[in-house]
Amino acid sequence: MNVPNVLPTGDACPQPEDVSSRPLFFIDGNNLAYRAFFALPEEISTSTGFPTNALYGFSAMLIKIIADYRPTVVVVAWDSKEMTFRRQEFEEYKAQRKPMPEGLSEQWPLFAEIAAAFGFVNVNLPGYEADDILGTLARQAERDGRAAVIVTGDRDALQLVTDRVHVMANTRGVTDVRIYDPAAVHERFGVTPEQIPDFIGLKGDTSDNIPGVPGVGEKTAASLLAQFGDLESTLAQAETITATKRREALLAHREQALMAKRLATLDREAPIDIHAAELQVQHVDGGALAELFARLEFSSLMDRLEQVMRTETAVPSTSDAVEGPDGAVVATRVVAPHQLESAFDRGLPAAVVVSQAGDRAWIVQCGGARDEVLEAEYSPTTRPLLRDLLREGGLICHDFKSAPMLHDLAVYAAHDTYLAAYLLAPGLRSYRPEELAAGAGLRPAACGPDDPDTVRLILELAGRQEASLREQGMWSLFQEVELPLTRVLLDMEKTGIRLDCYRLGEIAARLQDQMDGLEDSIYEAAGGTFNLSSPQQLSEVLFERLQLPRGRKTKTGYSTDAKTLEFLRPLHPIIESIETYRELSKLMSTYLLALPAAVDPNTERLHTTFHQAVTATGRLSSSDPNLQNIPVRTELGAQIRECFAAAQGNLLVVADYSQIELRIMAHLAGEPALLESFRRREDIHVRTAAEVFGLAEDEVDALHRRYAKAVNFGILYGISAFGLAQQLGIEREEAAQYIERYFERLPRVRSFIDGTIAAAKAQGFVATMLGRRRPIPELQDGSFQRRSLGERLAVNSVIQGSAADIIKVAMNRCHSRLRREFPNARLVLQIHDELLIEVPADEAERVRDVVVAEMVDAHPLNPPLGVDAGIGENWLAAK
Repeated sequence: MNVPNVLPTGDACPQPEDVSSRPLFFIDGNNLAYRAFFALPEEISTSTGFPTNALYGFSAMLIKIIADYRPTVVVVAWDSKEMTFRRQEFEEYKAQRKPMPEGLSEQWPLFAEIAAAFGFVNVNLPGYEADDILGTLARQAERDGRAAVIVTGDRDALQLVTDRVHVMANTRGVTDVRIYDPAAVHERFGVTPEQIPDFIGLKGDTSDNIPGVPGVGEKTAASLLAQFGDLESTLAQAETITATKRREALLAHREQALMAKRLATLDREAPIDIHAAELQVQHVDGGALAELFARLEFSSLMDRLEQVMRTETAVPSTSDAVEGPDGAVVATRVVAPHQLESAFDRGLPAAVVVSQAGDRAWIVQCGGARDEVLEAEYSPTTRPLLRDLLREGGLICHDFKSAPMLHDLAVYAAHDTYLAAYLLAPGLRSYRPEELAAGAGLRPAACGPDDPDTVRLILELAGRQEASLREQGMWSLFQEVELPLTRVLLDMEKTGIRLDCYRLGEIAARLQDQMDGLEDSIYEAAGGTFNLSSPQQLSEVLFERLQLPRGRKTKTGYSTDAKTLEFLRPLHPIIESIETYRELSKLMSTYLLALPAAVDPNTERLHTTFHQAVTATGRLSSSDPNLQNIPVRTELGAQIRECFAAAQGNLLVVADYSQIELRIMAHLAGEPALLESFRRREDIHVRTAAEVFGLAEDEVDALHRRYAKAVNFGILYGISAFGLAQQLGIEREEAAQYIERYFERLPRVRSFIDGTIAAAKAQGFVATMLGRRRPIPELQDGSFQRRSLGERLAVNSVIQGSAADIIKVAMNRCHSRLRREFPNARLVLQIHDELLIEVPADEAERVRDVVVAEMVDAHPLNPPLGVDAGIGENWLAAK
């Protein structure tokens, strides 16, 4: 969606224009500065150590605005340091916000200075927030009949949107933006811009600590406003609402909702002393900005600004050549659509590298008549053509998933050198293109991330990788599984999953009470207080005060690790309390405190990041936060899963492969007893217990089944008699007998394991059912322990890797079919063998059946794949 009257389009060169046709730009300085700080690594600094990450991102965004929109008037609004009228009415307004980070505080004085050097006008007003200044400026523009763009990530500002006034909101990072006009606001939130204060009054705003009506989320608020029009009408007619809880909540929290609306309503008549439309055309103060950028060591930004300013002052008839240090042309710069069109050979694949700022791309085509690198500006004018050209020919890139510009184009990779490198060498520590190229003998020198010549490396790498993938039998896995999965994961990350933070807070409070009680008992047993989190102080308590046997010596004292505590457990009651405290403390910090802090205040959902190229087996991993290791078997784990919930009006479908790894082993081994057991849908662990212990199945008790389960899964991971003995708390000889009996009853499993290890030793690698290879260098190691590890890895990689491949296929199939048949259903989470799908309540049963069918048909297996699926309001209820 384009901003109105911003830039000319078409093939003709631009003609002189009336600058009053260009939109006025109003920027929320605080919002942009904070976003820049958290979007870019804090390690970015000058050679003297002065932090500059936020200043860099802030400046990059300002340059992007100049490059894309050529504004003549820009005003930057800043929050007041004084008490605002909102805080006077509601003392808890924004009270939850942490103090400004130290790294940002150091940079803060320079933001307004940079804005002024750009020629922009800085405005703040005691007692008012930046949003109120933006609202006042927007009203001025509307009255003057001028188009305006408000740059902010604060959703409160969406109430200012009109046909003339649009909001440019950062989505991810600093330069990835979305433009909101009235239709876009309604599409995103289901309300009109004028209803935004009513919307917040009903649902509240966690980012500003504004309480709404309990139990009312975005969808409910939107539906109420669609029915009643505004907040006051909704409250006046609350008695007519049939849903009991909703009616009671509205009646009970009437005054709170009205206060929330007042807090969310922007003042559009703030007493500012400027009138934006009357400001003179502003110009960059080149000297001041050069001095600032030199001090901050922003040489690349200065170069970028100079390019932009050259484009502003002279419209070229041909592309601009950008020269390298030796004078050789390394990139041809294209700005306007007609230049991009003429420089491109339609229908040919193109390798693309996106700049770190996301505002430009370097492109080189495969097999084209020209052997040149194109530098394409990414702006509203070039976006449609760039999208069409890349779609026609096919996109070659490195790590598509980390390039938001390419996501915005909705162009998907035909070759991703990052994923291809991962398949060919899953154990590498780094997949940077210059390092991959050096490893392939393409060049000894490294290229920087914004070096145009990096795109040539990617093109060369892609050709070599395709040949290697085809030769090794992984081309189909790459093209049909890994590449399509990237867009599935992007959709999942964007959708996120709702977290019931209130419920999680209740669990945290109970856990804290339990930890406080444990602390008291530990201090009483120790004869005094100490820092439980300090290994050194704990060591002094255990080994000096209580005189317990000492174990391994470390630099700071004697070890108090888990193994040491396990050894000491029978010797003193304090040990069990310490172990429990440590376990609860880890759960508290890892889940109960960390998960709510990771919720995006704009969406009120968790947005984890999935990683395709991390694990050696092909399994997915996730981070920020890690949702792949939520506890499963504990009571607390069940309570945490209960907090992962569907939005109001939706349900979760949870589908889990049933014993997929055991089924894969049965398939690969061709073991008749296992195949028969699965065919008859028997309890596989009861059957194994009967085989190993020589019992009738009705004689197998819970202890026998637990032992058999440990043997079943232990065999998959190459468990030794010693390892099984430790896991079950039995003698090593007894564990060895269990394993031996298992192989006596299931001889083909033994043959499969031996054959897999022998093949791995001969080939140097193992392969999954879909062809994924994993090198096992440990098998050639001189150490017996390392060779034993290699044998375990060989067997496990085949089975676990095949399971990982199968669920990836299932995710692709489910995603594709749901988009066709149930567009409102969304994959939201994958945890190893389990998928979570959020669906409208009235579609839940049909979606469940579709998901089960697609998962079962993901890959032919004997015995067939089995899937357990359920439906519920939250993760636990659906299991």
